[in-house]
Amino acid sequence: MIVIVDYGYGNIFSVKSALNKVGYNCIFSAKRSIIEHAKIIILPGVGAYQQAMKALKKNQLDQSIRDAIKKGAGIIGICLGYQMFFEYSEENGIHEGLNLIKGNVLSLKKINSNFKRVPNIGWRKLIPNKKNIFFNDFNTNNYVYFVHSFVPVIKDEKMVSALTSFDGKNIHASVKHNKIIGFQFHPEKSGEVGLDI
Repeated sequence: MIVIVDYGYGNIFSVKSALNKVGYNCIFSAKRSIIEHAKIIILPGVGAYQQAMKALKKNQLDQSIRDAIKKGAGIIGICLGYQMFFEYSEENGIHEGLNLIKGNVLSLKKINSNFKRVPNIGWRKLIPNKKNIFFNDFNTNNYVYFVHSFVPVIKDEKMVSALTSFDGKNIHASVKHNKIIGFQFHPEKSGEVGLDI
C-alpha cells in the first residue's frame, strides 16, 4: 500500500497523477492507522517548515511515520517533505524535524552568501553519485524541476545520491539511505525524466 500523507502542505494530486501514470495506485490519508500500515509512505511538501511540522505533529502523524519505518516501510520525501527528514531547519527560527537523517536545513544564502538567485527556481541537471544511485542509466543531460530557498546539509555525505549545480556550487538534490529516499527537486513536475526516476 502506497500512502501519500495528506497533512495540508503538499501537492498531493500531482504526486498521485505521476504515480498513476507509471502504474502504481496510492491513497491519500491523514489517519494514523493507515499510515502505520503503509508499505511506502510519500511525504510531499510545499510551504513553510514550521507550519508543516506543526501540522504533522497536531495529529501525531510524525510518530505514525516513525512507527511505520520501524516496521519496515519505505519513505519518499519531496521538497519540503524531504527537508523534514532532517534533525532541524533554520527556516524562520530553529524547528525540529522528523530526525530520520542526521543533518539540518539551511538557507541557500547561508550556504553561500554569493548566491545571486535565491530562491532556486527552474530546471537543473542532476549530478548522480554513482556509488549511491536510486536510478539506473540516468542521462545527465536531462533536467529536473526545483523550487526552494532552503536545502539540507547532511552529516553523512555517503547518503547523498545526487547533487545539482546552483550558481556554480554543488548543493544536495537527493538522498538514498536504506528505505529512505528524498528529493529536493519535484519528480512529479519534471516530465518524462521525473516519471523515469
